[in-house]
Amino acid sequence: MNSFYLQLGNLYLSAAIILSAVISVYAWRHMRTRGNRWFSASCFLSVFWMVGELFVRNTNLFSIQWFGECLKYLGAAFLPVSLLMFTLQYCGRWPRPRSIMLLCLVPVISFTMLLTNSWHHLFFSAVVPGDGSVRTDYGIYFWSIHTPYSYGLMAACFFTLLVGLSGSSRRFRRQMILLVASYSIPLLVNVLSIFGIVGKLTPYSFPVFFSIVSYAIFRLQFLDGNPIAFETVFKTIRDGVLILDRNDMIHDINPAAARETGRSSSQIVGRHVRTVFAAWPEAIELYDRNPEDLGTIEVDLSGVRQILQIDSTPIAGIAINESGGRIITIRNITDRYQHQMTLEAMAFHDSLTRVANRRKFQEEVERAVESSKEKGEGFGILYFDLNKFKSVNDSFGHDVGDELLKYVAARVASTLRKPDILARLGGDEFVILLHGCTEDGIGLVISRVLENVSRPFKVGETELIAELSIGTAFYPQNGTGLTELLRHADTEMYRAKRRAPDYTYQLSPTQPESILEM
Repeated sequence: MNSFYLQLGNLYLSAAIILSAVISVYAWRHMRTRGNRWFSASCFLSVFWMVGELFVRNTNLFSIQWFGECLKYLGAAFLPVSLLMFTLQYCGRWPRPRSIMLLCLVPVISFTMLLTNSWHHLFFSAVVPGDGSVRTDYGIYFWSIHTPYSYGLMAACFFTLLVGLSGSSRRFRRQMILLVASYSIPLLVNVLSIFGIVGKLTPYSFPVFFSIVSYAIFRLQFLDGNPIAFETVFKTIRDGVLILDRNDMIHDINPAAARETGRSSSQIVGRHVRTVFAAWPEAIELYDRNPEDLGTIEVDLSGVRQILQIDSTPIAGIAINESGGRIITIRNITDRYQHQMTLEAMAFHDSLTRVANRRKFQEEVERAVESSKEKGEGFGILYFDLNKFKSVNDSFGHDVGDELLKYVAARVASTLRKPDILARLGGDEFVILLHGCTEDGIGLVISRVLENVSRPFKVGETELIAELSIGTAFYPQNGTGLTELLRHADTEMYRAKRRAPDYTYQLSPTQPESILEM
């Protein structure tokens, strides 16, 4: 019977050694996880403990039994340090190398005290060899330094995990609970063993410990996550983040997303993602069209119109045990959008009159050409300038001339349809793109423009009356590109200028009357 239990124990420990070694190699190679090297070291140190127990169990020679005891306490001395380092790094804390060296100081002293125990008997006060076991009486050093220090490190592990557990989301809560449970088992058995309540069963608890950790590794992707680091980013990131399962049910939501939706996390978690977008009809429309390809929406947040960019990223094999889930991010891009609009305005608009510039006009004409080819309809161009504008600059100064250009541009723009575009080419030269305009229709536009511009302009104390010379061109009759169209319109404008009568810029009544020949 004793032989049967001996062989059963040997088989049990051998399986545990193999399991620990496999997990140690796996963790060492799993570089994505914080603390993977320290977790690997913990598994490796437990192998020393269990191999030492095999040596003690299977021989009557005291020298081999003592060698086994040394192996056991090599693992026992350094295992709490490696577990603490793994716990800290897994939870996003990185001790300095100097701190790690200081933590290893007591284990080094403890192992040295064990090796030299025959000289001072401070680690073990008595060592009595036996059949398949060694009876040891613990000494002063063991009780006063080694044991309190080891248990203190394990207490630090528990405290770190409990702090992490209190702040972790549902995504990582099971992982943290499994860590706390797995740490508790060997610690409890070791305490009972040291105080003589049970036999020396600590090595036998390691298989249970590593079985739980293995479940966390292979089932919950334990080594694929860092809960505290994740929580820090998840809770402090300015972007809204929702974690969905494969059925688009909300598994978790961060505070930023909750604030943007105007609800608490408890009101959202566990519900379908459509509930989050219920107040945003634009988002519902995007979701119904394609839930995997959302986009940009404009919504009212706290009474202010905001631009939100909503993205959907597929995920698989995450800790919620659901493949095919997705992460939805909600980013407020209002400032970026406004900045982009400002840059575009600077790049595509005239800085003085705020109408389109030559670059913008060229792009619009290119689009109009492509559209005309598809629809089979043409478009028109009006090219105009202010007759003898140089006289205004010479008589009243460039400031008055600039103001006059702005007023003229504003009045002309007010007469145009929404798709039509007014652009300033430079100086006092302007051009208008008229979409879908015929030769008959363009006459109406010219009449409307001239009528608006003919009314006097008041620039400061000066009242001015302007007259335009306008030339026209039609696509494709007068050209197939912007250069050809502008050349034709420019020629027509100068013909109109030669036909136009002279006119005057009139001064306001507060100034002496004068007449300038234009």
